Amino acid sequence: MEQLTQSALNSDMTTIGVGRYRNKMESARQRNTESETAYGQRLIRGALPAYIKAIDEHKVKWRAIKNKARWQKEVLSMPSERVGFIVMRTVLDQLHQQVKLVSMSNKVGSALFYQQKCEYAVRNNEKGEGIVLGAKRRSGEAAQRAHIRQSMKHEAEKGLMEAYDDWTRRDIVAAGLNLVELLKVSTGILKYVNVLEQGRKKPTRFVTASDETLDWIGEFNYHKELLNPFWLPTVDTPAEWKSVWEGGYKVDDTELPKLPFIKTTNMEYLRSIEGKLDEPMEACNLIQQTPWRINDEVLATMNWAWKNSVKVGGLPNREDEVIPSIPDDFREDEESNRRWRRMAAGIHKRNLSTRSRRLLISKVLYLAEKLSGNRFFYPSVCDFRGRVYNVPSYGIQGPDVCRGLLKFARPRRIKTDVDYKWLAIQGANTWGYDKVTLDQRVQWADDFAKDAQRIASNPTKELIWTEADDPWQFLSWCFEFAELKQTGKLDSCLPVNMDATNNGLQILSMLTRDPYGMQATNVLPTDKPADIYAVVAQQAELILKGQADTCPFSKAWLAFGLNRKTTKRSVMCYSYGLTAYSNRAYIDQWYSEQIHDGGRTKPFDEDDRYIAIAVLSKAVWSSIESVLSRPKQCMDWFQDCASLVTSAEKPISWVTPSGFPVHQEYFNYQSNQVKTWISGHATHVKYVEDSDKLSSRRQKNGVSPNLVHSLDAAALHKTVIKANEDAGIYDFAFIHDSYGTHAAGCEDMSKILRKVFIEMFSVDLLRDWKHQLEHNTQIVLPEPPEYGTADISQISNSTYFFS
Repeated sequence: MEQLTQSALNSDMTTIGVGRYRNKMESARQRNTESETAYGQRLIRGALPAYIKAIDEHKVKWRAIKNKARWQKEVLSMPSERVGFIVMRTVLDQLHQQVKLVSMSNKVGSALFYQQKCEYAVRNNEKGEGIVLGAKRRSGEAAQRAHIRQSMKHEAEKGLMEAYDDWTRRDIVAAGLNLVELLKVSTGILKYVNVLEQGRKKPTRFVTASDETLDWIGEFNYHKELLNPFWLPTVDTPAEWKSVWEGGYKVDDTELPKLPFIKTTNMEYLRSIEGKLDEPMEACNLIQQTPWRINDEVLATMNWAWKNSVKVGGLPNREDEVIPSIPDDFREDEESNRRWRRMAAGIHKRNLSTRSRRLLISKVLYLAEKLSGNRFFYPSVCDFRGRVYNVPSYGIQGPDVCRGLLKFARPRRIKTDVDYKWLAIQGANTWGYDKVTLDQRVQWADDFAKDAQRIASNPTKELIWTEADDPWQFLSWCFEFAELKQTGKLDSCLPVNMDATNNGLQILSMLTRDPYGMQATNVLPTDKPADIYAVVAQQAELILKGQADTCPFSKAWLAFGLNRKTTKRSVMCYSYGLTAYSNRAYIDQWYSEQIHDGGRTKPFDEDDRYIAIAVLSKAVWSSIESVLSRPKQCMDWFQDCASLVTSAEKPISWVTPSGFPVHQEYFNYQSNQVKTWISGHATHVKYVEDSDKLSSRRQKNGVSPNLVHSLDAAALHKTVIKANEDAGIYDFAFIHDSYGTHAAGCEDMSKILRKVFIEMFSVDLLRDWKHQLEHNTQIVLPEPPEYGTADISQISNSTYFFS
């Protein structure tokens, strides 16, 4: 195992970051997609306005011509923005190549010709858009254009549209030549180079990037690649945060860029923060000074599973799913054609997802192997709401496959029955047996002890651990629990986490003293854990039952069955700005998992899926709003206040209970969208019309999730500091609303976090926030919604508030 040094890691961060950036650029050049690179986009944004202006000026001249060529008529009929974007994209895609002027002219003219051909199909045939979208699904320009030609030809032969009068080769080349020349003159991006080729008497003219453009790209890429290192954990303890610009990575005498304490692009906001933010920085320092090690037993098992294609805990298939052969009646039977294409599209989509997950696992395993045998740290920063984030990826804030690989570098011995209880609870929680009492969880772990010992002695044969909800964290628990059972003692390095019950809804319910919401999210004491997701699912079932006689899809859903997982994503995101669209997407995702991962039979034909999902998502949405009426009133009030402040063109700023300054300032941006059928929708191309006007919609939609996040961040800051000061806890595995430490520290942590929440929410935080906004803006805001009667101090008696 390699003993790493910080200087070597610093070099790796720069080298890997530069290599990653250069590989992306080289890949784009090889695929002829340079227009999509960072420098390509910057060139388009910078040069497109001048080019559009030049096109408009030349259109005036072309309109004055009496006998216009075909290409001139076509270009005149197209918006200049669209012409400019198509030409620039086509040219920039081959910027680093020397292309013959006639070839470049042909490429540009062909791109314009096919754009017009597609427009004609869309205008004159009801299947036009389908033809174009079908072309987009083809791989490669040649296949796309062949699909368009053949499809339009078939439609014309069937008498469903007039055949399109194709441009002549002369028109295509003339259009391209004129527009390439205009781009060269108006922007200076290009130059012509005359080359005398072997066997030719006259030189050939080539198009290439101008020297100024190449110099600019080189300078742009040099700075861009150094500003994008691949941030790794450190083997040296991160520097304490003392100010916004002082702390975290030690970057002096390195090529690494300095990272600020707050992740934001708003430099004015950063400059306004003077000195140290005491509680946020102290909490961040304690979190980033927690030392970690790789759990080599889990790593060995993960390597085995990956090499042997064992699909467990986020490990994807090593091979793509095979698309079945085209059926014999594909061309004759329209229904067979449609079914096969839909199935093939679904497999293709799943394969793309699988490939990205393969890449994730490869990176996780590479990093784990690199860090194995070393003690390391995760430098941390805050976002603009105060939430703490590890800077490196694939750490304790990552998915199960990452968290299972990590253990604390400093052990703490299991000494008492209470320590043992929390260790046992971790096993039950990661298995998925977490909707029962704590005593039942401990009993479950005791009953599982022999299985844990068999798993620990041979995890590649005893595979019951793969059935856990979080299999890699559960496997890590098995190794420790087995050792404790076999030897009677354990120096534990296992992070043991206690999770909130939908912390966003807990916070909204506490803000409004809502007894129903607080009961449903375990803020108030209960004999056994309340399950808000199951409550919403049951309410949705009642709605479906009420309409089952008249709606066959409601009846089908009832037969299929709903459970807490049906509504979990939607309910989790409700307090963070859930929309009807995202609610529908979450329901559709749950359904896909049931069919493809769970192997369940479809309750309705695929043609009816859209309507069926709409029926269920509407029922879930209604259920959420009926169950969570008071939190909804609170969110509506936040939005009303935001609208009033934004209408006065003022940002929304407040200071959290931990002293973190939050500054919400979302601006309108004018996206000059250039719609092209084959070149894609250039919605990312924005130019000239940047706005300094606040966006009413974004300010309104952002205020509720941002305020809730800022309060959960403040609670975390205070809990970390108090746990360290009052209980001597020094190792933290915190993920926003999941608080983790050693099993031996969990009892203290459990009591401390409850004290923190009681102290924070005993204050009237809604009126405090209102007064801050009124002081900052001099605007009178409406009173908060009516409070409920719940007693915040009862949190101290709530076993399942965090469990």
